[in-house]
Amino acid sequence: MPLRLLAFLLSFLAVPALSQISAPAFVPPVETIPAPRDVDYPGTMTVRVDATDIERGIMTVKQTIPVAGGKRVTLLLPAFLPGKHASRLELDKMAGLIVRANGRVLRWVRDGVDVNAFHIDVPAGARQLDLEFQHLSAVATDQGRITVTREMMNLQFEQLAFYPAGYFTRRIPVTASVTYPQGWKAASALRPTGSSGDTVTYGMVSYEVLQDSPIFAGKYFRQDDLGNNVFLNTVADSAKELVVPPEVLQVHKNLVDQSLKLFGTRPFDRYDFLHAITDRMGGIGLEHHRSSENQNDPGYFTDWAASLPDHNLLPHEFVHSWNGKHRLGADSWTPDFRQPKRNSLLWV
Repeated sequence: MPLRLLAFLLSFLAVPALSQISAPAFVPPVETIPAPRDVDYPGTMTVRVDATDIERGIMTVKQTIPVAGGKRVTLLLPAFLPGKHASRLELDKMAGLIVRANGRVLRWVRDGVDVNAFHIDVPAGARQLDLEFQHLSAVATDQGRITVTREMMNLQFEQLAFYPAGYFTRRIPVTASVTYPQGWKAASALRPTGSSGDTVTYGMVSYEVLQDSPIFAGKYFRQDDLGNNVFLNTVADSAKELVVPPEVLQVHKNLVDQSLKLFGTRPFDRYDFLHAITDRMGGIGLEHHRSSENQNDPGYFTDWAASLPDHNLLPHEFVHSWNGKHRLGADSWTPDFRQPKRNSLLWV
């Protein structure tokens, strides 16, 4: 075989250079979500929660959001939450989202990058969006933390309310109301402004404060005044768990007195311990500025000596009102709940 022909045939067997191999090119995503601005949101949102379906653990939410017609609006659910160190929103618990304007159902589109963002083109002339959706609470532990039982519930507004992108959450006003099961009592850092039947309406706050103000409600409820405008609000699986010996109650009053003496400041006007004694609702210990979410096992009050491992929880979360809420590292603060939390600085 002539050498030229051999060389020609061998050229087809040669491995091509890496630069000649066809490979995908990276296309950076285009930011489609407005950055938050420190300006007032034009209007007040309303959130109405029907929490009466305790058999199925389904909460029905109706929310109104003032908007300007003829523009695209991006609605967000919180991703990065204070007190949690990763994106922890249980987005799989939201179902049946319907968005309307002037009675007409609008199409919403999930953002291609941020699963917590929903884009909506608002028709001209519309002045508000009317949202309806359901929050499907876990009914078994393999579905997540159980937040609704036949005796109590834990409402967390990051699961129950959207906010519009493009604004600091502290500049977005909102009012909320909740309809509870018949005869239940509720506690929260939110201040009630009125009630009708089993529906309680709360005063206007910012979305930032709303997210920081969860609710505990229950069939069996007790409130104790610990002094200094601090209250211990307890729900339990049964009425017998709400019997508090005087010496045990005094220990909790001492906790408040000693904490105020230790820190020398008072970063809240009122503080509400939200406290569940249960082995049916899921465990939690989470700080907020003017409240905290706490779960202890049955026997916490009634067998105080044997409940020693649980004695740390309330003091721990109370201290966070000063350490982590009133004062926190500068890079831990974010203007909305889409930005990751950074924790390079101490909270003290």
